Amino acid sequence: MEPNPFGAIRQKLQGMTDVINLSSGDPEFPMPPHIVEAAYEAMKSGETHYTMTNGISELRTEIAKYYKKFHVDVDPEGEIIVTPGSQQTLYLVLASILDPMDEVLVPNPSYTVYSPNISYLKGKPALFDLDRENNFHIDPDALRDKVTEKTKALLVCSPNNPTGTVLNKSDLDAISQVAEEYDLLVVSDEIYSEFIWEGKHRSIASIPNMKERTVIIVSFSKTFAMTGWRLGYLIADREFSGMMLGLQGNMVLCPTAFVQRAGVAALTGSWDPVKKMAREYEERVNYVTQRLNEMEGVSCVKPEGAFYVWADVSELSASSEGFCEGILNEEGLVAVAGTHFGSAGEGYIRLALIKPMTILVEAMDRMESYVKSLN
Repeated sequence: MEPNPFGAIRQKLQGMTDVINLSSGDPEFPMPPHIVEAAYEAMKSGETHYTMTNGISELRTEIAKYYKKFHVDVDPEGEIIVTPGSQQTLYLVLASILDPMDEVLVPNPSYTVYSPNISYLKGKPALFDLDRENNFHIDPDALRDKVTEKTKALLVCSPNNPTGTVLNKSDLDAISQVAEEYDLLVVSDEIYSEFIWEGKHRSIASIPNMKERTVIIVSFSKTFAMTGWRLGYLIADREFSGMMLGLQGNMVLCPTAFVQRAGVAALTGSWDPVKKMAREYEERVNYVTQRLNEMEGVSCVKPEGAFYVWADVSELSASSEGFCEGILNEEGLVAVAGTHFGSAGEGYIRLALIKPMTILVEAMDRMESYVKSLN
């Protein structure tokens, strides 16, 4: 298994001072207090034991209610599995479908854990380039060109991490046509669905004939600032869910009981904290995008969703990794090189807007200082 680049970044930062770290997508917002209280009360009342392998029924019921907003009807009894975080969910899905040398279509660029998990399971990541000229939306020709007789599945993420691209109707039509034509499973990572700045979130499972060939992966981490709680879930058809349930029972047995109660509180309690986070994220996105575009040699399209900015620095450096190393050493600002997200990320850097605005102002001042030194 390839090491995750974020672990290497954290290791490198040990002992360093006066650093602004915009590498990892770990929101610094406080978790809504009613969610904390629900977990605390569950622990006090003795909910510290095993639960059903697919999660407590109350949480599965609320997940099914929540996904109706995206026009997806879900049976909470047989089509939902609650998991210890979305990354375990991804492994669970891939381990359930891949035989050696099976291929999975993976967007280039995309989140860092997709390809290593596929490779570890002796599958083959088949990278298809997103359309750089169209803000990294799906290129149907590039997608079709990568399909072979060994292709088993297609992995998509909307909003995309790192590019912030939100799948539109044209994208979804292209995906569904390829999936039906070649009988592919679609694995849809939808963990940023509450943070959309342009358009709206559409789930591929809402497209006619796609629900039965789609697995939706979702996490509580970003929406509710619950990254350390490790709580996620998947939505899939009953037969496939049954297969994955057997694997989950042998892997982790069940998710943590009191954390699931926190999940129930998250979905049924006030959504005002989530709306407040969304407003602040969009304010940060607008500010940072504007500042970056004012810097000579930097270009940044406003993301359509999520809380990352994907900045083109190719005019300033031949290597995105070299750019990130230079700005860390010279200015104490941590960004992630685009190449960590795939070869199509060369020339780009990703900044996670997880800090308060006052810190982001300082971060952009440091970025501007470094850019001027290169120019």
